[in-house]
Amino acid sequence: MNEYIFKQAENQSDLDQLKSLFNHVFYPEKVGELAQIMSQHLPGMSSENWFVVKNSENQNIVSACAMIPWLWQFSGVPLKVAEMGIVGTAEEHRGKGLMKKNNDQFDKALIEQGIDLAVIQGIPGFYHRLGYHYALPMEHHTEVPLFSIPESSDLAFRKAEFDDIPFLVSDGNRCSDNYAITSVRSADHWEYILKHAIATEYASEIYITEFEGQRYFFRILKQGFGQGLIISESSSCLPMMVQKAILSFAAKKAKEDEKPYIRLNLPHQHQLIKIAMQYGAVIRPSYGWQIKVVNPQSFVRRIKQLLEKRIEESSFKGLNAMVTLDFYTFTIQLKWQKGKLIEFSDKADSSDYLMSIPEDLMAPLFLGFRSWQEMQHLRPDIFPADQFLRMDVLKPSEESGALMDVLFPKLDNWIYCQY
Repeated sequence: MNEYIFKQAENQSDLDQLKSLFNHVFYPEKVGELAQIMSQHLPGMSSENWFVVKNSENQNIVSACAMIPWLWQFSGVPLKVAEMGIVGTAEEHRGKGLMKKNNDQFDKALIEQGIDLAVIQGIPGFYHRLGYHYALPMEHHTEVPLFSIPESSDLAFRKAEFDDIPFLVSDGNRCSDNYAITSVRSADHWEYILKHAIATEYASEIYITEFEGQRYFFRILKQGFGQGLIISESSSCLPMMVQKAILSFAAKKAKEDEKPYIRLNLPHQHQLIKIAMQYGAVIRPSYGWQIKVVNPQSFVRRIKQLLEKRIEESSFKGLNAMVTLDFYTFTIQLKWQKGKLIEFSDKADSSDYLMSIPEDLMAPLFLGFRSWQEMQHLRPDIFPADQFLRMDVLKPSEESGALMDVLFPKLDNWIYCQY
């Protein structure tokens, strides 16, 4: 490895090299432009957010990945999130472990910056080696046939302008209130979407309409997965007339753009999905966010108040117990007193409630992507207490299972894109 230097990008010269590298690696897609624009304009991004590998002989960058900062919230609890994105290595330098070295730099930064979750939108079959596992929904495919959508001209639409940013922030936050885990976007993020993202592969058009004194919006991506016209988000609590007008407007635009259908990349409980089903929509399989819990005990501490609230609102109210989460290679023990989580430990001398959880199932359980019962169908190694042995009559496994249902329920989650 003496032929390579591993470091963070430092200056404009490095950013120019990144643009050239990614345009070459991902040709004909202009990913280099995306990297450059993100570095210069996306809130929280700078040259230091790039982990690079340089050829020690000529100082050229031959491999790189970005740490893209996000702010998510988990039922009101803020989470610091870092996305590993725009990963690429020049062809002649592949197969030498450079991505692994970049990941080592990335992991070190996660700890130094106190990041709660590391996330990836990337390809399947690779990132599980680095500790990432599917744990949140992403890229839904609800396809709506154009012929079934009735024409409507009752409402007028206009493109969003900078003066609309306060509305987009407030309405976007209102949409986020429908989900347990979601992204938080500031006015700066919306300015980036309107002003800078337009020159990237995430370019979009945001349309606004008014009905009975209220404004509503929806966003159309200019490109993405599939052949359809993509609606990637919209206001929630849409009146029926607005729902019909949005789909009618989108259908007309899809025909103009020679798109064969409308694809709704929206949560399955969204109103537009429900009305689309009346028009013969088909729900295709979805993809998912791959996620790593950076420090499991710190994460549990982070959501302490949320866990206490769940206990307070359950039949376990006033819980006094030692609860052990056994991840096979390490444990987290939680001491509960009068319904409050008062102590954390990595040792489990004795337990009143026990849950065995393979480490790769931690993220989907903690984040409510799947219940432990759903995962157990394929993975019997996630189980409460002595479910399979049933040796302890006084502490039946059903009690531990019921407590886990309260602490880690299945949730409705959705991440709206910040770029």
